Amino acid sequence: MTSLVWGIKGSLMNYVNRMEDGAVELDGVERESNGELVFAGSGLRFTGVVRLTGHSGMMRVVLADPALVETPSGWALELGDDAGERLRFTSIATFDGVRGTGLTLTEEGSDLFFGPYEEGTPLDDFYLR
Repeated sequence: MTSLVWGIKGSLMNYVNRMEDGAVELDGVERESNGELVFAGSGLRFTGVVRLTGHSGMMRVVLADPALVETPSGWALELGDDAGERLRFTSIATFDGVRGTGLTLTEEGSDLFFGPYEEGTPLDDFYLR
């Protein structure tokens, strides 16, 4: 079994946790003491759902079942949503089979946030264990 260990974006997670009505809901995902999230899986496909909610229901972001996929330009991280749709969430500058660095939000990924995060926004690096 392989696990994806990823903090998503530390400043975003801190923001949600500081909101009066903010919540980070985990379904099938473990949280490490340092805040990183652990998605279980096999190979390069993982399971689990992270829901970020707040702003009296105006904020609801679902990040589900991440998968690392090879693209013509390198590697990317895909995510699912509640409707079962998949989108290319990040581009990955470097992936050596264990660590992914230089993650940036794609245009598709930025659409989940309705404005505050644009394409190219840096995200946290990840590793596999």
